[in-house]
Amino acid sequence: MSLRFTLRQNKIKSNKSYGKWYAHTLRGSEMSLDDIARQVGYSCSVSRADVHAVIIAMEKVVERSLKMGNVVNLGALGKFYLSIRSVCVDNPEEFSVQNHVTGIACKYMPVGHRQQSRQGRISRPFTDDCVLEQVSIYDETGHLAKRIRRGGHVRTK
Repeated sequence: MSLRFTLRQNKIKSNKSYGKWYAHTLRGSEMSLDDIARQVGYSCSVSRADVHAVIIAMEKVVERSLKMGNVVNLGALGKFYLSIRSVCVDNPEEFSVQNHVTGIACKYMPVGHRQQSRQGRISRPFTDDCVLEQVSIYDETGHLAKRIRRGGHVRTK
């Protein structure tokens, strides 16, 4: 298995990277709650229905905790927390939630461990040793120019 990507050209004229190419991740199929429950049920002694019930109950607990401003730590899965997006103001007295808050985002931080043998870098199991596969390249007009199979193995240093 590999993480597939393609190259895309930046078409935003106001951006300093306009005209440059960047890697764009291609998403695979979506794994549903039922798919997860089935696979977890196959790998341990609980039934698919039990897994389903626990995940649904966990959704409510996580939502409630996040809305209270807490960080939700799911162990090896990582942490979730809410973050506010807002417009900058010159003086704190000018700030109002209605006029300056533009949204709330749910952020995810994968679990990681600092490794002394790697000059103090953080090792993250979900992304370490990820295999990349470039599946296509686009020409300057954004059209598919040719299909290529060029991959690589990404390791943390």
